[in-house]
Amino acid sequence: MGGLTEAQKADYDRDGFVVLTGALSAAECDRFVEHMLDLHAGRKKLDGFELRQPDSANEWGRTHNQHVYDSMALEYLILPQLQAPLHDCMGDDAEGIQTMYFWQGSEQRRHQDQYYLPGCMSAWLAFIDVSRQNGTIWVQPGSHRQRLLTKADFANGGEFFEWDYNDAVDEQFRRNQVGGQVADEVPVEVPKGSVVLFHGALVHRGGQILQPGSERHVLANHYIPYGLDDWPHTSWTRHAFDGSVRRHPEPDTHKERS
Repeated sequence: MGGLTEAQKADYDRDGFVVLTGALSAAECDRFVEHMLDLHAGRKKLDGFELRQPDSANEWGRTHNQHVYDSMALEYLILPQLQAPLHDCMGDDAEGIQTMYFWQGSEQRRHQDQYYLPGCMSAWLAFIDVSRQNGTIWVQPGSHRQRLLTKADFANGGEFFEWDYNDAVDEQFRRNQVGGQVADEVPVEVPKGSVVLFHGALVHRGGQILQPGSERHVLANHYIPYGLDDWPHTSWTRHAFDGSVRRHPEPDTHKERS
């Protein structure tokens, strides 16, 4: 896959997300789903594999940073067909820094990824058809061009001091609709093999699962620009698409990038 078309770039700039249908082959999708079902059922063992504690909304749980111990998850973090589209969105080479796998929809409340991972964006890999039935995500198009809530907003003296984080994002969601004249949120419904690229400041949430117990196999990858120096998670590995790995800050031994 090459880079984004001019129309796709315009969509991403305007809405804060863009859908790339057919980015993954059926074989690529099925291979990862089988891998994850085997791990979940215990048919396959992998050092480091541990489910996050499930909750009522997501009884299968999820994994976090699986690429650190799983070579297949790392492979899918830096799939070659993701490189050029991510570069077009960021204007810089992308480095993979986080993976999360979901067997089911999360129903997570509204949030912005850059609150947790400054400077990031995400690639959301749909390994099966995703719709409102199995709990897709809902996004507020254009909200990435409005306010990004940061840790400073919740510190003593900040506007949202002593607020619950998700309540504060709900409030910002309402302000975006009024002051920023941003559209209401919409569901992201995509066919198997799609990749959805999201800006890290986009307000989004996990939608209600209309068909309880249904599966929703999705790998959520997060990336930061190669040139991002002000990165707080300095112990995390940064994975380039050429296979090289670094932590920041450390001496840069990479070849010069154009």
